Amino acid sequence: MSKEQKPVVTTPEASDQVSGPSIGLLITGILGAALSFIGLIAGLFETGIESIKSNEFIGGYARIAEGAAGVAFCFVGLLVAGFIIYASLKMKALTQWSLCIAASIIAMIPCISPCCIVGLPIGIWCLVVLTKPEVRASFH
Repeated sequence: MSKEQKPVVTTPEASDQVSGPSIGLLITGILGAALSFIGLIAGLFETGIESIKSNEFIGGYARIAEGAAGVAFCFVGLLVAGFIIYASLKMKALTQWSLCIAASIIAMIPCISPCCIVGLPIGIWCLVVLTKPEVRASFH
């Protein structure tokens, strides 16, 4: 015996309910990508300047290592922002519910979220809307 699957019913109400949170999540991701990109460029520039100026053996390399860590952190921020942008588009299309939940949670985490001041309320809003039974039933 095979388990019967319930048909996915996409309602205009569910589409309207996820419209605002998905746009908010998209804006959060875009802000995070922009800030991470600026930080990445600044970090690369600063690391390059430090490597040129480093005449002292230990202190110069320590500053270069700090700059490299900052560049790596900004690169991770770009990846997280890209994930949030991707999930916001999936939310708007009412697909991949669990991915949208994960992106909403990530948007709320300080120091991981691209823009935690904006990400916290937007992430909460997304979770509230995504956990409504009628919205969840509309995802496919």
